[in-house]
Amino acid sequence: MPRIELGTEIAIPSMDAVIPLTDLTSDPDYALFCQERLQDPHRLFRRLRAEDPVHWCEPMSLWFATRYDDAMRGLRDPRLSSRRTGIYLQALSPGLGSRVQPLIAHLSNWLQMTDEPDHGRLRKLVSAAFASQAVEAMRPRLEALVDEFLDALPVGRPVDLLESFCLPFPATVICELLGVPVSERDRFRSAAYRLSKFSGRGGPDLNQYAGDALAALEDLSNLFAPLIEERRTAGKNDLLAAMANAHADGERLSRDEMLALCVFLFIAGHETTASGIANGVLALLRHPDQFAALKADPDGLVAGAIEEALRYESPVPRSVRVARDDMELGGKRIRSGQLVVMLLGAANRDPAQFPNPDVFDIRRKPSRTLAFGHGLHFCLGALLARLEMDIAFRTIAKRLPNLRLADETILWKTAMGLRAPQSLPIIAAS
Repeated sequence: MPRIELGTEIAIPSMDAVIPLTDLTSDPDYALFCQERLQDPHRLFRRLRAEDPVHWCEPMSLWFATRYDDAMRGLRDPRLSSRRTGIYLQALSPGLGSRVQPLIAHLSNWLQMTDEPDHGRLRKLVSAAFASQAVEAMRPRLEALVDEFLDALPVGRPVDLLESFCLPFPATVICELLGVPVSERDRFRSAAYRLSKFSGRGGPDLNQYAGDALAALEDLSNLFAPLIEERRTAGKNDLLAAMANAHADGERLSRDEMLALCVFLFIAGHETTASGIANGVLALLRHPDQFAALKADPDGLVAGAIEEALRYESPVPRSVRVARDDMELGGKRIRSGQLVVMLLGAANRDPAQFPNPDVFDIRRKPSRTLAFGHGLHFCLGALLARLEMDIAFRTIAKRLPNLRLADETILWKTAMGLRAPQSLPIIAAS
């Protein structure tokens, strides 16, 4: 396998590192999961945790870690690098990989794909906007936005809560935080969605999304460029202005770094939060006893509802690293250059950490979920996401006590990097 300039060489393990499990790999769920078409992965996750918790996946040429302790170790082990754009290049045909090189270069500047010292340098520039005091100061505005979106829901007829509330609410929040005109929100959302259809995937299906993702990146660049230039000359007071005029270690952010931060924050700031809200509402509606408990005591149980929603269906179900050196994880020998995927969605249902893990219980204590990652790459926007979920769940419990699903059949998005329903049909009954 040739070395990849912008990522890391992806090595194939020697046979002494592989434990073939014919029964597991012939499981129909296994093939569907590798093709990113498996709707419910949790039965497969149970098998992987029990039979081969650190598992070499031959179809995807990478390791899966499914137990909580192994995932935790992997997330904080400095021998595992976040510079992993090789996961994209190894799946692309050679000609296409060359053509979309600007896209791969852009992704390599995303905060979640950088290592120290770049990671700390970039994170420091934006961390103040996501500190606890700054986030809590946003509460009144977030409450007003939730009321505004819920007021617009039709009463007594089906509506897609994902498109009418779960997505536009956090998208509006991140627009206002960055300084993107809310009137342009849907243009940014559309381009970001096209890009994330590539960035959230792995495997051969990437080939069909790469070209459009590159075009989406060009659209986002054209959308952000005038805003960045304006912030460098006008006296604006928003996160975009702070980044445009910030100096990292004595140097201003490069154009590529600035664009990457903008795009990454916009995507991470709304799509994963929207998924967390949607997944939580879906779980509550499918477990009416838990919804009833939240409605009876929203102030006392909302924090538990947030953590359980994040654990039960983790909106970011994986975290990818690449080994810098030969190492051991969960008793398996990992070779330098091999990809290691911590399956957070599996780790968050590990019975060794969470008793009765397939039970949705908003009173569960303690709940040390890995939904936001761990270590240096712990989610920068975790406090903001939790606040948005807090206000959403609390307000729905108080204002929409008779909310119900309009259709029990829920299809899930297929990207392995995002766990979210394709739609969430509900009826807001009076």
